[in-house]
Amino acid sequence: MHEPPAASPTPRSPPLLPSLAEASEEGSMEAHALLHDAWQARASDVHLDPVEDSLRLRLRIDGHVVGAPSLAAAPGQRLLNQLKVLAGLDPLPSRTTTEGSFAWAPRRGQTLYLRATAVNCVAGEKLALRFLAPPRRFDDPESLGLGEAGVRGLRRWMDATGGMLLVAGPTGAGKTTTLYTLLHRLRLTESQVVTLEDPVEYEIPGINQVQVDPDHGLDFTTGTRCMLRLDPDYVLIGEIRDPGSAEAAMSVANGGRSLMGTLHSRDAVGVVSTLRQLGLDDAEISTGLGLVIAQRLVRRLCTHCRRPTAPGAVEAEWLAAAGATVPARVWKAPGCRHCQGLGYRGRVGIFELWQPTLEDHGRLLRHADENQLRHALIERGETLLLEDGLAKASQGVTSLAEVLRMGAILAA
Repeated sequence: MHEPPAASPTPRSPPLLPSLAEASEEGSMEAHALLHDAWQARASDVHLDPVEDSLRLRLRIDGHVVGAPSLAAAPGQRLLNQLKVLAGLDPLPSRTTTEGSFAWAPRRGQTLYLRATAVNCVAGEKLALRFLAPPRRFDDPESLGLGEAGVRGLRRWMDATGGMLLVAGPTGAGKTTTLYTLLHRLRLTESQVVTLEDPVEYEIPGINQVQVDPDHGLDFTTGTRCMLRLDPDYVLIGEIRDPGSAEAAMSVANGGRSLMGTLHSRDAVGVVSTLRQLGLDDAEISTGLGLVIAQRLVRRLCTHCRRPTAPGAVEAEWLAAAGATVPARVWKAPGCRHCQGLGYRGRVGIFELWQPTLEDHGRLLRHADENQLRHALIERGETLLLEDGLAKASQGVTSLAEVLRMGAILAA
């Protein structure tokens, strides 16, 4: 498949970072000023990268890294030391990777938690900060961007007895947000919900969450047996990452309980290859697989400055070569004060759902590969990831550039 048109390699810097701009002019900065500006800019991560005679500052906003003012070596080192002390780390450079965490209050009555990771690079010491926040809570799966058809498929699975619901995608695709949205919805019902996680990332009131502890004999296998004795209706096993967790998930799904979990996969039918690699045979997969949600995250266009436009010739050529329908109208956003000049604000999911039919189960029992399963989805007229992205681009939810960036991943 042809490579999509390359996006601009240099992201635009947000104009509304007053403390950072002032600090670069004055040659000094306090750690709290940096944290405040990063928080105001909705950053999830702060990167302090060593370069020759300076410290480069960058923020990750809505999944993308954007540049911020750099600092000279001396004030930059002071800032680095301040942040390391806040995180309980030795301010002296370490030969190994060190990690710490700390609480920070941006305003009265609000406390945020941050994780700090320091590593010594060739050019000097790098520090990465991450704001530890629970996944954004959505009241309804449709607000995730799942669409009416997706919500109907999800409700069919929730009404069924037993079977696996797998949320598939790479790291950072929003899989945990999707599952936690379902957990928040399930806790309002009469259902008994138990999770087995490694680790328990965020606590949800009303949900029985169990932390895996192999050192004390509580691994996925023993934890699964314990959970089944608790008579749950729904069981969540965080990430299915090894043969033990895959076998545990299958035993729950085949035991008449509804199982939820995440899995790394390129698309929906790709979970079959992953489960095979984890040691499950096709008969087990066919019996247990109930619903797969494959997803990616793309940035939302700013609703204040977005404007309709026609797709570019290069973009249209790539879509045509990929066999996709070229939308007649797409949208762009030049940036404004509401989006800090970025043109985007927030993120939305791009989804692909696969609810195996009787014919699909037959194909699995005949050891069909991904291409055969994917071709069956296309013949049935199911919406694939790229098609859902193009629909959202034509509606002005996201840009064609964001969809093509996702298309590059799918084409790889």
